[in-house]
Amino acid sequence: MFIQSFKSDGLSHLSYLIGNRGEAVVIDPRRDCEAYAEAAAAKGCRLTTILETHRNEDLISGAPVLADLTGARVYHGPNAAGEVCYAETVREGHEFRFGNLILKVLETPGHTDDSLSFALYDTDFSEQ
Repeated sequence: MFIQSFKSDGLSHLSYLIGNRGEAVVIDPRRDCEAYAEAAAAKGCRLTTILETHRNEDLISGAPVLADLTGARVYHGPNAAGEVCYAETVREGHEFRFGNLILKVLETPGHTDDSLSFALYDTDFSEQ
């Protein structure tokens, strides 16, 4: 398993690449998406899922660009202030599984009505 963060200089924007056993997920991708595809490939992973924590008004999402580049599916939270035509809606309790990892969706409205958070679980370890 690996988690890699990407910081966009001058924007205070962070995005994340999480990979395990040949599959990878990107959270909140920026527009220059080649960096995610290259990093995933270097770790022997294929991008399968793109997640957005909320609809951003201060930057343009790289999710549709990355989806076109990789074929990954894009997911977004419910109650967005406008249409998110490039993404499917997920709700509390939805799970994404890759390798021995589970990424659970948590609806966390506050910053925006559609805000999501994610809890990451490694099934190779017990809950104790």
